[in-house]
Amino acid sequence: MDPASDKTVVSPRSGTKHDLFQAGDVVGQYRIERVLGAGGMGVVYLVQHTALRKHFALKALPATLAQEASFVARFKREAEMLARLKHGHIVNVTDFGESQGRLYLVLEFVDGGSLEDWFAAHSKGKGTGAPPEEVWRLIGQVLQGLVHAHHAGIVHRDLKPANVLLEKTGEAKISDFGLARVVAEEEYRRTGGTMSPFQGDSVTTTGTIVGTIDFMSPEARNMQASDARSDIYAVGVITYYLLTGRKPHGLAQPASKLVAGLDPRWDRFISTCLAEDPGQRYQNAAAALEGLQLLRQSNRLKPALIALGVVVVAVIAGVVFFWPQKSVIEPVAGPIPVKAAPMADAPTEPAVTVRMPETAPAEELRSFTLTGLPAGALIGYRGNEFTAGADGRLVLTIAPGAQMVSVKAPGYLEWKGQIGAEPGVLEAAPAMQPVPPVTVKFTGLPPNAQLRAGELTGTADAAGEAVLELRPGRVALAVSAAKYESLDVTLDIAPDTTRVPLELKRLPPPPEISVMLADGVELKLRWVPAGAFNAGSPSEERGRQRNDLPLTRAEIASGFYVAATEMTQRQHRALTGKNPSASRALGDDTRPVEQVSWRDATGPGGAIDKINQLLQLQGLPFTADLPTETEWEYACRAGTETSLNDGSQLTNEREDPVLSMLAFYSRGGALSAPSPVAKFKPNAWGLYDMHGNVAEWTRGGRTNRDPVLRGGNWRVGPVHCRAASRVELTPDIRPNDTMGYRLILRPKEE
Repeated sequence: MDPASDKTVVSPRSGTKHDLFQAGDVVGQYRIERVLGAGGMGVVYLVQHTALRKHFALKALPATLAQEASFVARFKREAEMLARLKHGHIVNVTDFGESQGRLYLVLEFVDGGSLEDWFAAHSKGKGTGAPPEEVWRLIGQVLQGLVHAHHAGIVHRDLKPANVLLEKTGEAKISDFGLARVVAEEEYRRTGGTMSPFQGDSVTTTGTIVGTIDFMSPEARNMQASDARSDIYAVGVITYYLLTGRKPHGLAQPASKLVAGLDPRWDRFISTCLAEDPGQRYQNAAAALEGLQLLRQSNRLKPALIALGVVVVAVIAGVVFFWPQKSVIEPVAGPIPVKAAPMADAPTEPAVTVRMPETAPAEELRSFTLTGLPAGALIGYRGNEFTAGADGRLVLTIAPGAQMVSVKAPGYLEWKGQIGAEPGVLEAAPAMQPVPPVTVKFTGLPPNAQLRAGELTGTADAAGEAVLELRPGRVALAVSAAKYESLDVTLDIAPDTTRVPLELKRLPPPPEISVMLADGVELKLRWVPAGAFNAGSPSEERGRQRNDLPLTRAEIASGFYVAATEMTQRQHRALTGKNPSASRALGDDTRPVEQVSWRDATGPGGAIDKINQLLQLQGLPFTADLPTETEWEYACRAGTETSLNDGSQLTNEREDPVLSMLAFYSRGGALSAPSPVAKFKPNAWGLYDMHGNVAEWTRGGRTNRDPVLRGGNWRVGPVHCRAASRVELTPDIRPNDTMGYRLILRPKEE
């Protein structure tokens, strides 16, 4: 490998912080995972799309650039142009935008390393090259990507092994089109052009050099206008480098002289790419690709040529034998003329001047234009695949005579036919026929889900099915439904596709909702998710009572909302028009309502009837009730399995220090009334006063109709305030100032 390292000339580069975003930050629709690298363009991150769960690479440009309105406009123009490049051998741009005052570009994530990394792994050592078969394959893929870019009017200008990335499958993709140049030019302009791209020479802002000098064409090094042929020059340097492990500085020897057994036709391809005069190079990537393909032409004539060579040698030997002594046949030598800046670490051995072997003239090629193609159509010619531009045009370099080509495009029948058969006709429009639509049934949807594919729309029926008439090919489908996450997915619809199952994720319920009662009084409720827990108490629990249920595994099949506090006197009066509490004379209606009987809560015209009438009037999709005692204990514990709902066990049966932070209860002294609600620490689900204050009515027994009081109250000690504590009563029990209630709302089934 040539000891000269790649020197990317960017004049100048402003300071860039490498910690623009942190892991976990969300930029647009992308969550930052980690830094992949940093360079003149800024920082590159590995990100994940928050909805698609797919990885991308995000390039965040230096923050200073977003402050220049002219640059922002130019950035958007360049990004929109690059986003139109869609090819299998180009790292495609998928998105761009601005976040936190920084411009960013999103590209597909290619995780197989660069061509430079590949060369380091596949070369045989310093100053040696990689296998020619693999070089031919990779250079061919690079040229296919350039064909697509050049047809779209985009020139790379900084093509080098580090800017060619590889998939893990080995497929090559060109990266860093365009914007690296735009960024570098803007940064150079901002500093007034005082920094030198050659580390010593003065260069003005109108003469900025951007690129990697080892791979730059002569016109680019001389700061002259460059075009697609400059990329062809870079392809020649890369090819020579991959084959030989050296870069063609000065009078370079042909690659076949450095690599034993290398087909000398490589020399013709390389020398054409490296012609000093751009007019002598391949004029476009398609022509270069055609030249590369000539390396794989059949060698069937080789035995005959060898025999002919023997005869020719014999004839020449005879001529030499009888030739006058003063006449001597001298070997003719000539270099590959490559003028480049001398490198400090260039080889020190004297340059050997050799002439490229003469080869038979190649058949005369023609440029033939295909028009009227679908954007992105794939054109097959001589085993290679090319991509039509956004304007539906493609220029092919073809051999003389009729040539077979094929055209494939999503939504169209494949077209195969001849082009170039008529002399003088250099343009044709293949007659592409749309594929007939197929009836596709989408299943697994919520009722009334809305589907959109282009201009087509559909609605799911009660069974969750919707039908669309789609043309085979790649289809972008958007699905939305109330209470579900929207789905955006790309589908490959085949001619025989009849059914596509889909699955939408249900949106989680809001963690808190409110119901407005009379007089502007608000009832707040917290969401309790479905789950399973250990109900009751173990035999060894401190303070365990005879009424405790034995420890049993219980399951809560559906989530529900539960009031954040016990029903207050204010809420009960707004709901029922009454306040039966003994403590109402104290004048603080934020205390829990008490003196509530079982029939006051559950009987005809009681609190439950009143709240359900209100929910129906307000159109809220819930049914109100008292909790079952299993639901109450599940909500009280909030994921804990201890006697207290903060994860602690009861330690003192008269005055427990932990319970004193959670509940209002009797500590042996006289109390006059329950405490105002929400004065103590809530549990993990945001529920207050589940221990103590007032006992709460729940539905107990096998039929959930028998009244059970849960949660202790302000007149009892710690053992009766445990999560498992319960008191069974009869429906006709007279109420007292320790009896209250807490409401739950169950979502109605859709």
